[in-house]
Amino acid sequence: MDKINKIIEVILSEAQDQANQILQKTDKDIAQKRSETEAEIKKINLLTDQEIASEQKIIQIRTESLIETRLRQEKLEQRQSLIAEVIDLALNKFNSQSEQEKIKLYSDLIQAKDIKSGEISLNRDEQRLLDSLLSQLGPGFSAGEIADISGGMIIKHDRIEENLSLDLIIRDHRAKLSVIVANQLFPDG
Repeated sequence: MDKINKIIEVILSEAQDQANQILQKTDKDIAQKRSETEAEIKKINLLTDQEIASEQKIIQIRTESLIETRLRQEKLEQRQSLIAEVIDLALNKFNSQSEQEKIKLYSDLIQAKDIKSGEISLNRDEQRLLDSLLSQLGPGFSAGEIADISGGMIIKHDRIEENLSLDLIIRDHRAKLSVIVANQLFPDG
């Protein structure tokens, strides 16, 4: 698990750099849009008389509020996109781990679930890991069918099918992972 954390730290560092660049661009866009908005407001004020000044103020406040809301929404969408990208990068980093690291992780997952025997199904790309994993786990385990998953494994034991695929693990923990990534990338909120 420490190696996954190290991988995540590297990814987060790279993502932080990307996030900073995106945030700088967004801040520049916000400043430009604010400048354009202020110019529009001045133009409107010059063309109107005192009778509609109070109405102008209401319109100005609404316009600024709408622009601020849209800018915050844009920034939030960019952050969410970046968070999703970081999680996807973490998955890609996992897939580039060495065979020994994957075998250890899979073995640790099985031990954590306290599974003593069963059929292990891996995806097509990880079939080469199966013999080493089976020999490490012992005689209670055997090879199952090829699984249609991006990584991880499916274990059938005692009429139970344990889905330990990366797809499911990420999906089940995506909200928590998103918060962790967001806190790392955007510590100021």
